[in-house]
This record gives sequence, structure tokens and C-alpha cells, in this order.
Amino acid sequence: MRAAVLHGPCSLSIERVPVPQPASNEVVVAVDAVGLCGTDVHCYTGKRPVEYPMVLGHEITGRIVAAGTNVPARRLGERVVVEPNIPCGRCELCRRGLGRICGHKQSIGLTRWGGLADYVTVPERFAWSIPEVLTLKDAATIEPTAVAIHALSCAEVESGATIAIIGCGGVGLLLATVAIAQGHRVVAIEPNETRRTAALAAGAICALTTSDIQEAHSIFEQAGVVAIFECAGLSVTTQLCLDAAPQGTRIILVGLATEDITLNPLRFVRSELELRGALIYEHPHDFARTINLIASGKLAPGGTASPPQPLESLPVLLEAMADGKLDAKPLIALRSA
Repeated sequence: MRAAVLHGPCSLSIERVPVPQPASNEVVVAVDAVGLCGTDVHCYTGKRPVEYPMVLGHEITGRIVAAGTNVPARRLGERVVVEPNIPCGRCELCRRGLGRICGHKQSIGLTRWGGLADYVTVPERFAWSIPEVLTLKDAATIEPTAVAIHALSCAEVESGATIAIIGCGGVGLLLATVAIAQGHRVVAIEPNETRRTAALAAGAICALTTSDIQEAHSIFEQAGVVAIFECAGLSVTTQLCLDAAPQGTRIILVGLATEDITLNPLRFVRSELELRGALIYEHPHDFARTINLIASGKLAPGGTASPPQPLESLPVLLEAMADGKLDAKPLIALRSA
């Protein structure tokens, strides 16, 4: 089969490798499409280390074509989406419902070979059946939509509340789409004009470019913002969230900024601000909820993605993403839908 094999930072080639064989509790998925995200870029450039050789790709949709001995035969032929983060299910964090931060977690496309190949093996419980009627783009964006749904749930805001999203790249735009579909008002801050236009098209009440603390604070107060989501993954935008947040605001960090920021405890306490991190999603609840919302027609996340490109275009797309030259989520198509 074909596989995009990463041998080191920025060293990727399309190669012929053996088709993987499933363990007793696994299935083999013939990959239809894979979405690309910032994590793939960080692994490609070496910013996020992985064990080489590695096949990236964790936003996977396809069809089950083979199964291990402990997997019901009826699953053969099912159209599926892959939940790529696999907690151990046994540790204290998993028992507390925090499998998303399990220290023993496996991640397809990070700690085991991923979906940028013709076939990938997946534990059967993490291959979710999806309706045949879903478009390829909707199916390929289920995984990042689950990230957005989990992040929104962390804010615990009532329907109709106003939220702010800073950074309308892949996850930020999906978060806006999810929030608007659930009846929230969205204020977006995004420097890229194309992404601001996309946020407005999704239904945001306004999309602004400001990085000024006082201006952002005034906008948030006037709009009645009760929760702010940092989705850019930059220290400067994380700092903006903290400094511009109105009193009583919940701040949810979705992006993965690596540089330190400053926090004034006096302002934080007197304003009764709350700061939370939102990492991926919790198994199995968030994926189940995401699939149900999309299958019901209440969400169409595929609208945030660009037309699928062939596997051979992967190196060019990853380089373009690393240079910040792409505005919509790229998709790789492994076979016809």
C-alpha cells in the first residue's frame, strides 16, 4: 500500500509498505480521506517530536475491510470515522473521566502509524460507524469538530449566551460553527481577512482584527461576552484573553501556546475570572455526541474544509501550512468517495 512516511523533520516520502494486519481487537480501515491540522505540521517540522519512521494523520474516515478475531463480522464494510486518541481505561485519570490526559494514551498518527496511507489499523471500539449519507468533507471533519464540542462544553454557558473566539483557523472556525448551531452569539477576533469572512459567513455577529487590550475589553463588555476561547495557540493572544476579559468571564484555552504569559492575581480574583484548559475530547461521550449532531443535519462542519487533494500533494500542503499560507482546512483523499 501507499503511505506517507516521515523519516525526520521535513523528511517525508510516499512509499510502498505492507498492508497492516489487525490484532484480535482491531479493524483495518481503508482510508477515504484525512484532514490535516496544526499537530501534523508540528510533527512534520520536528517541533513536536515523534518516533521515526512515522505515518501522520489522525482525522480519518474510511471503511472497515478486515477485522481481528474478536471483532464481530457484521462490522465488515461499515463506513467509519476514527477516534484517534486511545486512553488506557485503567489509570486513576481514566477512572475520573479524564482519559484525554491519560499518561498511557496512544494516539494514532502520533505514537502509532496514522491514516495518511491506504490502510490503517484501529482498535474496534474507536472506529465509529457513520451514516452513508454524510459527505466526505463532513466525515473527515468529525474529529476536530469533537474538539470544538468538548471545548464549548467546558465553558458551561447557557444557550443564547455570547462568546468570543480568538483565532479562527481550523478549530476556531469549527468552534464558531458549533456554537452558532447551538444558539450562541459569537464575536470573532482574527487578523486574517479570509478567516474573518468565513467566521461571518458561519454566523458570527462580528469579526474584528484588534489586538488592543482596551478595545477588546470594550467590545467584549458591549457584546455581553461571558466566555472567551483562545484558539490561536499564541502567547500574545492568550495574554489578550486574560487582560481583556470582562468580570465574571470564563476563559477556555484550546490553543497550545508554548511561551509563558503573566497573570495579575489581584485583577483575576477581584474580577472572579476562571481559566480552564480544553484538550481534545473525552471517550466515548464527545465523539458520540458529535456524530449525532452531524448526522441529524444540525451541523455541517465540512464547510470549513477545502476540496480534497491527492496523497502526493501532502508535502506541499504541509509546507504551505507551516508557512501560514492556507486559510481553510486541507483534506487528503486516498480514494474516491
